[in-house]
Order: sequence, then structure tokens, then C-alpha cells
Amino acid sequence: MIIEQNIKTLPLAKVAEILKKSEKLNLTDWNAMNIATVSDKNMPSSRMVLLKKINDDGLVFYTNFNSKKGQDLKGNKFISVNFWWRELQEQIRIEGEVEILSEEKSDEYFNSRPLKSRVAAIVSQQSEKIDSYEILQKEIDDLTERFELNKENPIRPEHCGLYLVKPNSIELWKEGDFRTHQRQKYVKKDDNTWESSFLSP
Repeated sequence: MIIEQNIKTLPLAKVAEILKKSEKLNLTDWNAMNIATVSDKNMPSSRMVLLKKINDDGLVFYTNFNSKKGQDLKGNKFISVNFWWRELQEQIRIEGEVEILSEEKSDEYFNSRPLKSRVAAIVSQQSEKIDSYEILQKEIDDLTERFELNKENPIRPEHCGLYLVKPNSIELWKEGDFRTHQRQKYVKKDDNTWESSFLSP
């Protein structure tokens, strides 16, 4: 997980500050985020993924483009992101759209992963039915052993890569006493500046 230094976009800088705080406290899965997508039948679905990078452009995560979320995003590029840290009593809600990052960036990330994780990305056809987890695990183990024996590096599958979430709204939420929660919302304007407002809890 990379938190880029000197983020200039104010709301993203605030998101980065909270992420740094959760990392410093060594919270479990501190970079886990829920992402929600919508299918071509207007059916919403959500799942947890790990944030891989945050910078002035937005938030980056890695996935299988053939997965349910990948198929949803192929037809509808809009996405909703939610972070929640119980220990901090803080929440971040983000809405925006996605774009697929370059093959070079996806290759760089893929090659940074442990060998077995790379092999699993090759073997697993995410969200497809399987005969058993034992068979899948054996395929992963066998292919990993082959790469190790031949001293070869796996090549990133074309169906796996990085998405960039480009926010158009970011809400920071902090729990308060007696439900007087603090809510600050940033909305991106047409000139790419951000408008800030406080919301009633």
C-alpha cells in the first residue's frame, strides 16, 4: 500500500491523513475499503477490496476484470467507496468513476506481489464455479512449483489489472456524542476545484 507524499488535492490529502493514522495504529486491514457497483440490470452489489495506492489522481485498487465487479464497471464506470475504522470512529464515503490504468503500471504492481499470489491470479477464474477448493489449490501449488524450478516469472494475465477511482465527491464522517456526528463533504466542481460544506448529522 502506497500513500503518496505531498498530496495537494485537499480532500484526498485528508483521506491520506486518516489512512496514515490507521496504519500507524496498526489497525487490522486498515486499507480495506468497500466498493459498490451496479450491473447492466441496475442491480447493486458491494464487496471488500484493498486500497493499493492513493495520490492526487485518486485511489487505486487491483482486480480481475472478468469478475462481477469488473463486468459491472465495464458497463457502468460509476463507483461508490466506503472506509470505516471502528477504533477511530471515522468513516469516509467516496463517489466517482473509474478508469483502467496502463498495462505498464499493472505489470509493475503484479510483479511486486509474492509468487504464489501471482500464480493464483493466473489460475483463478474469479467468480466462476469450481469443482473443489482442493483441486484449485493443487493447481496453484503445482504451477508455483514449476515457476520455482524453472526460475521463471509469471506474466500478468490480461484480465487482471489496476483501476483508478477518480472521486467527484468525498465525505468525511466522525462520530460525535449523542449522534451529533461531524460530517464534511467535498464536491468537485466543473473547473476541477472542490467545494466544501458541513452537513447535519
